[in-house]
Amino acid sequence: MREQRAIAVPGAVRTPAGVLKGLGRFALWALVVLLLLRGVAGVMARHPSPAPAPAAPTAAAAAWPDDSARAFAVDFARAYLTWSPGHADEYTRALTPFVSADVAQTVAPQFGDRAARQTVGTVTVARAASLDDHRALVTVAASVATPEVVTLYLAVPVTRDGDGGLVVDDLPSLVAAPGLAQAAELETEALPAAEQQQIGDVLEQFFTAYLAGRSSELGYLVPPGVRIEALAHTYELAGISSLASVGPLTGRERTVLVSLRARDPEAHVEYPLRYRMTLVRRDRWYVASIEG
Repeated sequence: MREQRAIAVPGAVRTPAGVLKGLGRFALWALVVLLLLRGVAGVMARHPSPAPAPAAPTAAAAAWPDDSARAFAVDFARAYLTWSPGHADEYTRALTPFVSADVAQTVAPQFGDRAARQTVGTVTVARAASLDDHRALVTVAASVATPEVVTLYLAVPVTRDGDGGLVVDDLPSLVAAPGLAQAAELETEALPAAEQQQIGDVLEQFFTAYLAGRSSELGYLVPPGVRIEALAHTYELAGISSLASVGPLTGRERTVLVSLRARDPEAHVEYPLRYRMTLVRRDRWYVASIEG
């Protein structure tokens, strides 16, 4: 009889040695993968990817009405308020660069037989208001002589187009000047008698040199590191009329109001003036700052 052999099926039975051998291979490959990952991380740490460039800040839109519109309104007001009745054609030509075609036909004033020549001095912007994204009202204060000098407030309508061009596309208007404010009385307090004398002496020396334009003499009266320039024009100190504190009377610093009279020796005029001063006490009192 022929001997029969059992046929072994691969993988059907795993011995303990085979299992250990498989685990060893898995652990080895896991270690290799871990080392590779650490190596890649190290390379990336030494050569970091460049950070994205910060976005360029968006330029803030210029406030409207801008400086160009304000200057345009000032130039228009100067042309509008300057005239000579005998030269009406020149007046019309002076306004042409500022106004639209429709406004040019009605903007010129009518001059009577006794109309006087009018000239313009200083023109400044008093206030400005935006009506929408393209239209604004710029009010200017103009000093005019007819021949007496008066200040007129003229509201100028200014319009801009998409290309930034400017035009006065409506008639201007004369408006009232700002109202007079009701200012609250400033609270002051008298300095102690000793300080009144000491600070008064320092301020008398200071203003004698300051008003006379002698900056070199102020160095002795100010603390180290502080520099105060004297006036360029020469005046004389006619006298200090009052001295009062506007701050606390504690510590080694005082804020005082100084009322004085300054004389212009050439014009023979005395000006009443008031200064806000800051003084500090070290070995003596020094003038730390002066505000007109």
